[in-house]
Amino acid sequence: MKFTVNSLVLQRSLSKLGGVIQPKSTMPILEHLLFDVVNNTLTATATDLGIWMTVKLEVKGQADGTITVPAKRFTDTLRSLPDTDVDFTADTTTNRITVKTKTGEFNLTGDHHSAFPKMPETEGTDQIDFDGPTLRKIIQKTTFAVSQDELRPAMNGVLFAAKKKSITSVATDGHRLVRYGITLQKPIGFERDVIIPVKTLSIVGRSLEEEPSTITLSKTHIRLQFPEWEVVSRLIDETYPRYESVIPAIADDDKILKANRETLIQSIRRVSLYANASTHQVRFDIAKDELRVAAQDVDFGWDAKEKIACTFSDTVFMIGFNATYLVDLLGHLDGENVQFRFSSPTRAGLILPEQATEGEDLLMLVMPVRLNT
Repeated sequence: MKFTVNSLVLQRSLSKLGGVIQPKSTMPILEHLLFDVVNNTLTATATDLGIWMTVKLEVKGQADGTITVPAKRFTDTLRSLPDTDVDFTADTTTNRITVKTKTGEFNLTGDHHSAFPKMPETEGTDQIDFDGPTLRKIIQKTTFAVSQDELRPAMNGVLFAAKKKSITSVATDGHRLVRYGITLQKPIGFERDVIIPVKTLSIVGRSLEEEPSTITLSKTHIRLQFPEWEVVSRLIDETYPRYESVIPAIADDDKILKANRETLIQSIRRVSLYANASTHQVRFDIAKDELRVAAQDVDFGWDAKEKIACTFSDTVFMIGFNATYLVDLLGHLDGENVQFRFSSPTRAGLILPEQATEGEDLLMLVMPVRLNT
């Protein structure tokens, strides 16, 4: 097996695989990359047994072959090299690998390709075509709100609800919830709910640019295909919580607060420096044209408050929130202004963009915290 390639080109391609590689695995083979050269194409694969990711790039191939390569040692070597051509040679009988540049030679030992876990079959007829910006937006709007609690595996992923003319993505950790729906330009011929692991979507999001993609769903796996790379992942085989039941219905008598989004984010950040380190609680005291953001830590005798301009549909209202959740949600909204809808201080607050984008339906929910008044 032998090929030549530019060091920076190879490093850039292999960097996509970094999120999949297991640095300290109980299976040493998972710390390797699978290299397969056919003619002038190198296919590199990484897996953690739940996710398989492959990248393809053009090389100057002199001899075809397949071998596994120690991922960290090889990629660290590439990062340390200048912009230069690299000659990669592997003896697939002894598994010895030699990397040569104009000024140096590096030798390491791989493993036989048969030891590398095989990618699962993902045959399926359920397919959806996405452009890069749309898929990126789905990932950005949802993954931050996924639960990290491994005891609730269904909430460790994003619900992907496909209907004939729309896709609705949902993420929640029990304290906040995001529901992001898009209208499809090209209707699909199936309806199905699946849960995609957040790690899978995060890996895709880091590598995604403007290129189009095709998503294929089998019974147990999802395949996300791009022109020069692809990801195959297990789906989470669980039932997603009945999230609709916690979303308050939008009512005519809702208390509606409107404020500048960036001004509100900065105010919450400053005031929350004085909040209790455990609860991160901030209080909203709202009047007709003024929102007061306040926080205190009685253990240290600290407190802070700020006033910002707003419009409010009611007279006065008071509610408390976790500042961290608020800033996170507001930071993932678009637009200059934001709209809150409240019903009571003990029920979830809805956060919406002031002006909806055509073809999109974005709703965020945050649970209140009890105020010590």
